[in-house]
Amino acid sequence: MGVPTFLETGHMTEGLPIRVIHTENQFNFAAHWHEEVEMVVVDGMNGRIGVNNHVYELKQGDVLLIKPGDVHCFLPGTNNLTIIQFRLELLTGSFITDNEAQNLRELFNKTVVIPSNISNEKNLGKYIDALANEEKDQQAGYRWLMVARLYDLIVHMLRTNAPITDKLTSGWPCSSSKKFEFLESVCEYLEEHYAEPIKLDQVAEHIKFSKFHVCKLFKEIKGITLMEYLNHFRIIKSEWALLFREESILDIAIGHGFNNVNSYNRLFKKYNDCTPSEFRKKHRTNITTYEG
Repeated sequence: MGVPTFLETGHMTEGLPIRVIHTENQFNFAAHWHEEVEMVVVDGMNGRIGVNNHVYELKQGDVLLIKPGDVHCFLPGTNNLTIIQFRLELLTGSFITDNEAQNLRELFNKTVVIPSNISNEKNLGKYIDALANEEKDQQAGYRWLMVARLYDLIVHMLRTNAPITDKLTSGWPCSSSKKFEFLESVCEYLEEHYAEPIKLDQVAEHIKFSKFHVCKLFKEIKGITLMEYLNHFRIIKSEWALLFREESILDIAIGHGFNNVNSYNRLFKKYNDCTPSEFRKKHRTNITTYEG
């Protein structure tokens, strides 16, 4: 991430391999990592979470599954989350077969976003709420039930996590799984090349899809145009530079894909209700530096 990080230890209750956290409005936390899986559920309107070199702009109902060891932080603009952390050893033992262990590894071997529509379709909220409610009420035997509810959630995710093996074609319309594959492919490309002068032709060529369908399908899924998404992502990435680097506003603008500082200032103010200079001055005083 290019910023100080720290290993978070001692945050789990002794003897209980599950932790549930409910955050308040305006939740910020510096870059850190830990050995537990982390599931972040956006209960509020926004979740802005940095993971390694990516920044995820999440909306209400989205779920971010963070694999063990990934460096992550919570940026200004994040509010009202339910965070579930658990140790993978809870799910392993002598009774687990090799196939079952492989299924677990595949489920938790990368950080992924489960959009709200997919989460609702798979009814993940039912299992997450049941786990959170046990932690909240803490009635007799609640620790056992928390473990049981976590097993319920993991099994449900395994059974509804059908692998996506078909390649996207130019057919129309696409299934929900293919739309998600399309969106993931486009967003990954944009996030890897955001600092470059990206053209629509390049995106279409990368995913082997017509320019017309790229524009139409992206707008249908995300509700915004591809260029709006790209520019918003550039703004989000530039916030890191404003907070943790000493570069000038002009250098940050150019280094994040903007042709000039005027267009950068205009778009930054659109998304943050302040200029880059005001953002830097306001939030730098609230950042806590951790030494890893």
